[in-house]
Amino acid sequence: MNNEQQAELERLERVLAVAKRNGNEFFIQNIEREIAAVQREECSPLIEEYLTEEERASMGVAEQTEI
Repeated sequence: MNNEQQAELERLERVLAVAKRNGNEFFIQNIEREIAAVQREECSPLIEEYLTEEERASMGVAEQTEI
């Protein structure tokens, strides 16, 4: 895991802690999916699911979502 992925993982863990304190189950599930993807060094499932190919390309993540 590179430094950028480690930093993202730390941010997601902080957000997850807040979601758990607030009892937001939907948010908890989404953040847990994100954490699992980062740990597997895969692209964000939310980016793959909700952004168009053009939006991903503009963010520089299109190459991460191609199979």
